[in-house]
Amino acid sequence: MTSEPEATAATDPSSARQRDLVALLIALVVAVVLARIVSSLTLRGAVPGPVLQVLQVLLGNVAVWVPLVFGIIWVVRRTGRDLFGRFRIELGDLVFALGIVILTRVFDAVLALSFTGTTGLQPAPTLGTPDIGLLLVSGVGIVLVSPVLEELFFRGLFQRLLAAELTPRTRWLAVLVTAFLFALAHLFLGSATTTLGGFQVFSTTFVLGLLTGTLVAITNRVGGAIVAHVLFNAVAVVATWPR
Repeated sequence: MTSEPEATAATDPSSARQRDLVALLIALVVAVVLARIVSSLTLRGAVPGPVLQVLQVLLGNVAVWVPLVFGIIWVVRRTGRDLFGRFRIELGDLVFALGIVILTRVFDAVLALSFTGTTGLQPAPTLGTPDIGLLLVSGVGIVLVSPVLEELFFRGLFQRLLAAELTPRTRWLAVLVTAFLFALAHLFLGSATTTLGGFQVFSTTFVLGLLTGTLVAITNRVGGAIVAHVLFNAVAVVATWPR
């Protein structure tokens, strides 16, 4: 027969949140590891040939998306949809989202100019006619799917769960820690080949995470953060689109 203290511990909301936070961290680690494995196989030619370039991109994306989706499902099925926050987007959310994009893009451009002398937002050089199918698949993944999943995972779930574990005076740490994990994940998932490039990726995504996390903390809605993330990525895709 289960004792009353044991039964209480089993249903303790704090213990449940901690388990969910661990589950999300595991999902994030799995996503990074799988993405690195796929990237390594691609570089070694395990998925050879230009005909399969679209498949390479999809494999890389799925390696990240699937663990994140499983983490989201794990938490939502246990705690309900309310953890996502409200998806309603008000005019103020759009204004703040646009401000976040401008600030973060300017910050990224300043770093890039300091390190390389260029903003890095020039059309990518191509040999011959670029593969439109590959560009579209990459663009949809970068501009739509990844921002939505990442904002739901980091700001919609992880940040809110962590904030609930902290005291009212220390809940700002939830924004800071979530932004740090967000930036760290992008550092490991990114394609930076130099130390300065890695620093730029980490710094820019950390600032983006801080600003979107603050917006979610203030409004209790994740919609504005999703819009900001979508626009942030869209600027890079449009600016670097081969012409």
